Amino acid sequence: MNKKLLLLALGIPFIMNAQKVAKPNIHPAQGMPLAPIIESFTDNQLDTSSSNSVMRHFSSTKRGTNTSYNFIQIGNTYYDLQTNASIGRRIMLLPNGKISAVWTTSDNKTIGFPNRGTGYNFYDSLAWFPSAVHTARVESLRTGWPSLGVNGNSEWVMGHDATLGGFVKSKNSSIGSKSWTSTAAVLTQKDKRPIWGRVANSGNYFHCIANYSDSGSALEKRAPTIKGIFAPMTYSRSTDGGVTWSTLHALLPGYDSTRYNSGGGDQYAIDVKDSIVVIVSGDMLEDVAMWKSTNNGLTFKKTIMDTFKYAPYRDTLVFKGSPLVCDGSLDVIIDNKGKAHAFWGVTNVTKKNKSKDSSFFSPAQSLLAYWSENVPKTQFIAGGSQFPADPNPDLNVPGLSDTTYSVYPGTYGARQTNFKLIDGSAATYQGARLTNTALLRSPSAGMDANGNIFVTFSLPVAGDVDDAYCNFRDIMMVNSKDNGLNWENPIDITKMKGSEEDFGCIAKKVDKFVHLIFQQDEAAGTNLINHAGDVSLIGDNGNYIMYAAVPVSKILDGSIGNSYTKVDRIFNSKEIFVVSQNQPNPFSSNSEVLIWLENQADVTLEVTNVMGQVVSTVTYSELGAGNQILKINGDNLTSGIYFYTVKTSTNSVTQKMMIEH
Repeated sequence: MNKKLLLLALGIPFIMNAQKVAKPNIHPAQGMPLAPIIESFTDNQLDTSSSNSVMRHFSSTKRGTNTSYNFIQIGNTYYDLQTNASIGRRIMLLPNGKISAVWTTSDNKTIGFPNRGTGYNFYDSLAWFPSAVHTARVESLRTGWPSLGVNGNSEWVMGHDATLGGFVKSKNSSIGSKSWTSTAAVLTQKDKRPIWGRVANSGNYFHCIANYSDSGSALEKRAPTIKGIFAPMTYSRSTDGGVTWSTLHALLPGYDSTRYNSGGGDQYAIDVKDSIVVIVSGDMLEDVAMWKSTNNGLTFKKTIMDTFKYAPYRDTLVFKGSPLVCDGSLDVIIDNKGKAHAFWGVTNVTKKNKSKDSSFFSPAQSLLAYWSENVPKTQFIAGGSQFPADPNPDLNVPGLSDTTYSVYPGTYGARQTNFKLIDGSAATYQGARLTNTALLRSPSAGMDANGNIFVTFSLPVAGDVDDAYCNFRDIMMVNSKDNGLNWENPIDITKMKGSEEDFGCIAKKVDKFVHLIFQQDEAAGTNLINHAGDVSLIGDNGNYIMYAAVPVSKILDGSIGNSYTKVDRIFNSKEIFVVSQNQPNPFSSNSEVLIWLENQADVTLEVTNVMGQVVSTVTYSELGAGNQILKINGDNLTSGIYFYTVKTSTNSVTQKMMIEH
């Protein structure tokens, strides 16, 4: 069966949903509502199921090759919606090779997810939390949408209280500790529900951007209109580590009814570096704008990065053509010289008459936009024709006939796809699309000390579909070797066949590796949006939170993943690998070496002393491609300097280490 991703023609419109918080005056078309921003309390879910073991290495076939990549499972969740648009900060690279990661989790499928909260795992230079997949929340009450940071000798997370509004700040006793304490919700507002926060800090200066939940129910709070903007994005600031907030839900300068009529949840991003704070915001009917502060958020200056010429949007406006606009998923990073770099997904909108029901957008766009203070103009750095159909798209999908229609994952709700099973019976499936984002969505950016920029994003892949024939997504990456002046061809990083990888987030700080987490699912889309209540589409083990350490050297030389436009640069070598510095170092008993294998190989780890004498040799047979962890034991070695060499049949890498008893 030739099952390719069906890209909708850009002229085929999709109508915006009136329920969406950001645009209350835009009306749905008959039978084609699009996904609202989701904050679910009453989803019909399943009974509790067991979880897998920690350090699960998921091995999957690389499309078009016989290679498999291994990634490390660090968590599990039955709540599968990690964001409505922008992903935020969910993973941090800490000193000495330590890593922290968070996600929205639930350890069971009880209706309403009463145990929902922040999932947390920590890599202490030796291992992630052992013995069982970490699923339990760090808070004592129901939260979601966590932001992660470090202040002093401890970590903090802030997630929203969706029921009452406001944000719960939790803090552990020390970096990497499993012992967390939570405060009462902060930034609450009477008769309002501020949620969907993005929080970042520099020391005791905490900065929060947020939006408001809205509901038409008579018993629930409506989103407010402030200075003519419905459900606006707000900014809050604390100067004492998030204990008290001197700035409360303020509107940033230039964020007013002259350019905006409403805000949108998760349609913004923030980065902080020393005293610099940068906030970006965008949606399909507004400017893409940046606010920058150089004095810890005391004052801000606004810059419009991409102008929406019909702002502020009104029902009676008629658009000329179909302007390209931001889909609401953005990220921003501050470089080593204090300059901002912003990224966003792109869609296009049309409005051909003054009718309230004639506002359309098309999620069929596949473009990643980029703007920086170094080159202050909008550029497209990924997408479009760079992602054609898979070179080997034929799949054997169980239960489907050859006449099955290939579903583009942009349909939702009342617009369903009907198909026939092999036995002739009919079945129905809702398309797998995340709210109102575009085909290419949710960028996440990181940077290394040399000014190399790495941006991941989510994109459906042709030729890889689930049992209901919706296309799975992969995590893609594009990179720049010169601080954003030029960009390389995009590559497919996760490249897993038969599963969906979405909600990718990379650590802002990149070292020898790009440190990445993502959610993996056996069905396209999310249960909360696409399959709510259909228990047959939720796996017994929920969704996996996976970690990958992708070697920078292999990204920069183009030998990793799959560049659809430069296939000849791939797989032209054998056991290419990257070897990290062992962690911890110095050490007394045990240390670990993280490696990346491009193909399966036998690997030898050899330890020698300063005289060149071999003191330890360990052989690993047929290690799979991707991330692997090698262990060094120093119990029987005297204190001093040693060298370890990682060898395959064609390569070897030697590093120095120190043992201290």
